[in-house]
Amino acid sequence: MSDAGDHLRLTVKSIRESSPCPACHHVSSCPHRRYTRVIQDLPIADQPVSLLLISRKWFCDDSSCSVQVFTERFDWLAPHGRRTLRAEHPLRQMAFSTSCLAAEKMAQAIHLPP
Repeated sequence: MSDAGDHLRLTVKSIRESSPCPACHHVSSCPHRRYTRVIQDLPIADQPVSLLLISRKWFCDDSSCSVQVFTERFDWLAPHGRRTLRAEHPLRQMAFSTSCLAAEKMAQAIHLPP
């Protein structure tokens, strides 16, 4: 965890020993490599929160599968998502219930970057 003064950054590292392929659902235990990405989460005590996600890519062992390498999936994060699902939900509610400009101002007021 680091506190840069204006936001909190938490490091989250996956420790899974295997992961199912999203295409064929075959469980792979053959890691390819690690990669990182930054994910926005809900603010804590009026400070924006970002997660440094250290995740894995895996080889799909199923020879009939068209996917050779895939990234592990998390139930709290959409594939290719840059926000947690719990952070995405209030943003969508604000955007669909008001104008996008008003939603952007509201999001900034609660320290949730749009």
